[in-house]
Amino acid sequence: MTGHGDLSPEKLVGRIHSVYCKDFVSYSEITFHPKHYLNVLTGPNGSGKSTIVSAIILGLGGDPNLLDRSSSVSDYIQSNKTSATIIVRVYGKEPETTEAFRRIINSNGTSVYSVNNKNTTKSNFLAVVASYNIQVSNLCQFLPQDRVQDFSKMNPQELLLNTMSSVCDDELTQGFNSLKEMRASQATVNIDRDKGKNDLQKKQKRLEQMQQCVEQYKERQEIQQKLNISNVKKLWMETQAGEEKAKNFKDLVDNAKATYDEIKVRYDSKVRAQEQIQKKKMELQEDVLKKTQQLNKAQEQNKFLEKERDSKMQKVRESQVVLQQNIQRSVRSGEEANKLQKLVDNKKAELENFNTNKASVISELQKIRESLDSARNQAMRQYNKRKEIEMRLNDVNIPEVAAHKHRMNRLENVKIQKLEEISRRTPNLAKAMNWVAQNKQRYKCNVYDPMIFELSMQNNDASKYLENVVNARDLMAFSCEDKQDMSDLINELCVKQKLGVNVIYCNPSTQCMYTPKIPISELRSLGFHSYLVELVTGPFPIINKLCAAYGIQNIPIGSDAVGNNTSSIPKGIKIYFGGDKRYSVTTSRYRSDCILTESVIRGKNLLIAVDAQQLATVRKLHSQAVKEGDKLKNAMTMADNEFERIQIVIKDEQEKKKKLDQKVSYFNNLRSEVETLMEKLNSLRKTDALDAIKSNHYNKLENEMEKIEADESKLFINSEELKKCTVAKKASQTVLSMYTVQNASQAEALKELEHETQETNRMYKKLLDNLRRQLEDVNSRKEEIQRNCNGELPTSSKFPFKKEFKNMSALSLDQVRESIHDLEARLECMKNVNSEALLVYHELENEVKRLQDSIMRSSNEEKTIESNMSRLFEKWEPKLNGLVETISAKFSEFMESIEYIGEVVLSRADKYDFDSYGIQIMVQFRKGAQLQPLDKFIQSGGERAVSIAIYSLSLQHVTHVPFRCVDEINQGMDATNERHIFDLLLREATKHGSAQYLFVTPKLLRDLNYNEHLCVSIVHNSKTVTSGTKFPTI
Repeated sequence: MTGHGDLSPEKLVGRIHSVYCKDFVSYSEITFHPKHYLNVLTGPNGSGKSTIVSAIILGLGGDPNLLDRSSSVSDYIQSNKTSATIIVRVYGKEPETTEAFRRIINSNGTSVYSVNNKNTTKSNFLAVVASYNIQVSNLCQFLPQDRVQDFSKMNPQELLLNTMSSVCDDELTQGFNSLKEMRASQATVNIDRDKGKNDLQKKQKRLEQMQQCVEQYKERQEIQQKLNISNVKKLWMETQAGEEKAKNFKDLVDNAKATYDEIKVRYDSKVRAQEQIQKKKMELQEDVLKKTQQLNKAQEQNKFLEKERDSKMQKVRESQVVLQQNIQRSVRSGEEANKLQKLVDNKKAELENFNTNKASVISELQKIRESLDSARNQAMRQYNKRKEIEMRLNDVNIPEVAAHKHRMNRLENVKIQKLEEISRRTPNLAKAMNWVAQNKQRYKCNVYDPMIFELSMQNNDASKYLENVVNARDLMAFSCEDKQDMSDLINELCVKQKLGVNVIYCNPSTQCMYTPKIPISELRSLGFHSYLVELVTGPFPIINKLCAAYGIQNIPIGSDAVGNNTSSIPKGIKIYFGGDKRYSVTTSRYRSDCILTESVIRGKNLLIAVDAQQLATVRKLHSQAVKEGDKLKNAMTMADNEFERIQIVIKDEQEKKKKLDQKVSYFNNLRSEVETLMEKLNSLRKTDALDAIKSNHYNKLENEMEKIEADESKLFINSEELKKCTVAKKASQTVLSMYTVQNASQAEALKELEHETQETNRMYKKLLDNLRRQLEDVNSRKEEIQRNCNGELPTSSKFPFKKEFKNMSALSLDQVRESIHDLEARLECMKNVNSEALLVYHELENEVKRLQDSIMRSSNEEKTIESNMSRLFEKWEPKLNGLVETISAKFSEFMESIEYIGEVVLSRADKYDFDSYGIQIMVQFRKGAQLQPLDKFIQSGGERAVSIAIYSLSLQHVTHVPFRCVDEINQGMDATNERHIFDLLLREATKHGSAQYLFVTPKLLRDLNYNEHLCVSIVHNSKTVTSGTKFPTI
C-alpha cells in the first residue's frame, strides 16, 4: 500500500483525509482513513458500508433526499441518542494542511455547521465545500446505493449538466448557461416584437376608425357652444323680465303692508276694550260664586242641626225601650241568683277534691316530661347519625361508585372512542363502515369491520407489537369470508363510492388453526412470556389470516431481558420483541451468516387495547365501593328503624303528658270559672230596685228634652239665614245676565275685525312669498349664467360672449327660444360621440409612436443578442465536442475491452436550441443488434450497471473532482462483467494523478487483480469485540 506520497500538494487538494462519525446510524463512534487512490469498502449486508458514504454526503452539507432513504435527517441519529456528529476532513489548499467540515444533526431535524471548528451558516458551509469542486448532488461524482437506478433515469439533458459539472470547467458550464440565457432572451425579444407588431396594426386600424369620430365630435362641440350661448341669452332675457316682475310684486307688497298695519291698529283697540268687559264680567261671576258658597254653607248647617235633633229624639225612644227591659229583668234576677248559687257550690266541691290529689298529679307529669326529653335526645342522636351516614353515602360513596363505573365504561368502550377518532382522521373509512353496517344482509357470509375495530389487545404494549408487524393497510382493511362478497364489496366501496378502502379475504373458521413451532415454555428462560397471537382477541378468520400472512403465532414477546439473550434465540424465530425493541433476523444473500437487526418501536395508536390489569383493578375498587355503599345503606335503614321506634315512644309519652296537662288545665280553669260565677252572683244580688230604675230614667229623659229644644231654636235661626242667602244669589245672577247681554254685540264686532286682520295678513304674506320666489328665480338664472360664463354676467366688462350677445340684440325672447330649438334638433340628428373620444384618440397616437420605437429597439436588440451568441457559440461548441469525443473514445475503448460496443454522442434538436442539448449513451450488448440508447426499459439491470460503471470510469480522465463515491454499482452484474469492471476500475482509478475513488461492494470475486494503489477495507458489525483483538493499520 505504498506510493501515496508521490502526489503533489495540488493533486491532494480536496481528497478525503478522514471521516469521523459519532452516534450515526449503526456507528457509536468510528474514524475512517481512506487512501489517495482506489478504496474498496466490503463487508456483509447491514454491516455499515453504505453508512460511510451517507456520512460523507450528509457531512458535506447534502440533503437526506440525495440518499433516497429517509426525507428526515434526524432518522440518521442512532437509537436512544439526541444528536449525531459527522466530521469530514479533506486535504487543504495549502501544503500539509487539512480542512475539517463538521455537521451536528439534532433530533428535532436541525443541524449545526462548522468549518475548522468555527460555526457558520449552511450557505457559507456549502460555499466552502463547493470551492473544492465537491458536488454531493451530482450523480457523476456521488452515486449512493439507493440512487444507482436514478442514473439510468436521467435524460440526456440532465446527464450533460452533471457531466459538465463533474468536469469542473467553469468556462464550459458558464458558457452553456450564458448561451441558454441568450437564447431565452432572444426568444423573449422576438415574442415581444411580434406582439408589438400585432398591437401596432390593431392600434393603427383603430386610429383610422376614430378619425371620423373625432371630426364629428368637433362639429358637435361647435353646435353645442352656440346652443350654450343661446341658452345664456335666453336666461338673461328671462332674468331681465323677472326683475321687472319682481319690481311690480314689491309695490303690491308695500300696499298690502300698509293696509294690514291700519287694520291691526283698530283691532288692538277693540281687543283692549274687550279685555275691560271681560274683567268686569269676571268680577260679577266671582260675586255670584261667593253668594253660592254662602248658600251652600247655610244649607249644610241646616242639615247638620236637623240630624242632631233627630239623633236626640231617637235616644229618647231607645231609653224608653231600655226602661221596659230593665223592669222585666228585675223580675227574673231573683230566680237566676238561686240557680247560680247551687252551681257555685258544686264547682267548689270539685275544686277541693282536685287540691287533695294535686301533688301526685304534678309528680307524674314531671316524670313524663323527663322521659319525653330523654326520648327526644335519643331521636336527635339517631337523626344526626343517619344524616352523617347519608352524607357519607351521597358525598363520598355514590360519587366514588359512579367514578369507578365511568372508568370501567371508558376502558370497555375504547371502540367508540376509536371510531370517533377514525371519523376525524379518515372520514372515507368511517363512511364505508357505516354503509357496511347498514347492508350486511346483502352478503352471504360474514363481512368484518377493519381489524383495528375487530381485534382487541390485552394492553397498549400488545397493540404496539402487532402494529409493528402487520401492515397498516391490512389493519384498516375490511375482511370477507366469501370471495364473491369481497368482489361485490370492492365494486361498491371502491368503484361506485370511490372511498379508496382496502378489502381482503379470510377463510371462514371457528377456531385458531395455527400453533407455535416452539412451545413458549422453552423460551421463558430467555425473557419471553407469550406469543403475539396470545395477546390478540377477535374473530378466528381474521386471527388465522394474520397467522398465515405474518406468522404471529411464531413471534414471541418478552421483556428487556431478551436483549441479553439474542445469541441463544433458536434459529427458527425470525422476528421477536423485547420491551420497546424489535429484533429481525435475516440471512445474507452471499454467505450463510445471519444478520440481526435491532430497532426501537413506538405505538401507532391504531388498535383497540383494553388494559385487563387496570380494568380488573377498577372493577375491584368498584365492587368494594358498592359493598361499602350497601353497608352504609343498611346502617341508614337501622338508624331509620330506631328513629321510628323512638318516635312511637315519644308519641305515647306525649299522649300521657297531654292528658295530664288537660287535667291540670281543667282545674286551673275551674278556679277561674268559680271566681267568675261568684262575681256574677254578687252582681245579681246588687241589682237596683225597680223604683230606682224608673227615677233614673226620668231624670235622663228630662235632660235630653232640654237639648232637643236648644237644637230647635238653632234650626230656626239658620233657616232665616238660608232665606237671605238665596235672595242674594238670585240678585247677583240677574246683574251678571244683564251685563252679558249688554256687551254681546261688542264681542261679535271684535270677531269680525279679527277675521279681517287675519285675511289682510295672509294676503300680505302671500304677496311677500311671491316676491321672494321671483327674486330666487332671478338669482338662480343669474347663477346659471355665471356657471356657463366663467362667473361673469352680461353687464360685466369681462363677459366672454359680448360679441355674440351684440349680434343677438335684435332678437326677441321667442326668436331666441326658436333658435335654441333648432340647435337642439341639429344635435339630436348628429351621432352622439363620447366626450372621451378625443382623449382616447390622442392616447392612441402616442401609443402608436411608442410601439414603433419599441419594435425598432427590439430588432436592434435581437441582432445584438444573435451576434454575441454566435461569437460565444463558436468558442464553446469545440470545447463541448472535444469533451464528448474524449468521453466517447474512452467509453468505446472500455466497452470493446469487455467485448461490447458503445459510444457517447451529443444530441440536439437545432444548432441554437440549447435546451435540447444532451449526452446520449449508446450501447450494444448482443452481436447483430443496433446501438440503442441506455434506457431502463430496454437493457437489463446488469447491462445498465455495466454501462453506468464504464461511463463513470470514462469520466475519470476528464473530471477535476478530488474524489468520487460509487456504492454497490456491481449489483446485478454476472461474475464475468463484474471481474471486467473491477479490472477497469483498478487500472483507471490507480493511475498516477487519478481522483480518489471510494467503491462500496458487499462482495469481491475470488482471484481478482490488485496493485499497490488499491486499499481494501472490510467492515465488521458486532455488539462486542473479543478482548485483545487487534486490527491492522493501513
